[in-house]
Amino acid sequence: MWLCPKCDREFTRKNQGHVCGTGNRDDVIQGRPQSVVEVYSAIEEFINKLGKVEIFARDRYVLFRSSRIFVDLSIMKDVVRVAIHVGRTVKNPIFVKVVDDGKQVTHVAKIGNLGELREIEPLIKEAYEFSLS
Repeated sequence: MWLCPKCDREFTRKNQGHVCGTGNRDDVIQGRPQSVVEVYSAIEEFINKLGKVEIFARDRYVLFRSSRIFVDLSIMKDVVRVAIHVGRTVKNPIFVKVVDDGKQVTHVAKIGNLGELREIEPLIKEAYEFSLS
């Protein structure tokens, strides 16, 4: 692991390119509809129960990282766009996009309520475990 001398964040590669600091999650959800805040908060709460996770927030984006990013979010007008990075393809109509880059498979869903979130929670957990391997 490499520790940035400026911000003390840990990375797997020496001199990893990054923006120092982790941002503020409150800025990301400020002024958003209650449904979006509720979904975002539930995602963060679920992920924080998985283990040690760093949260990086900037503008309308939030990244969740163990030793590497396993989930990233885009806060949209009325939904939270969730990209989940795992080692296999999962067939489910909730995913609007699936991309296999040869190293990982990214599954994208637009989550507008807690019921939809519950449907993808097992894959979020799998992504966390995959990020540690």
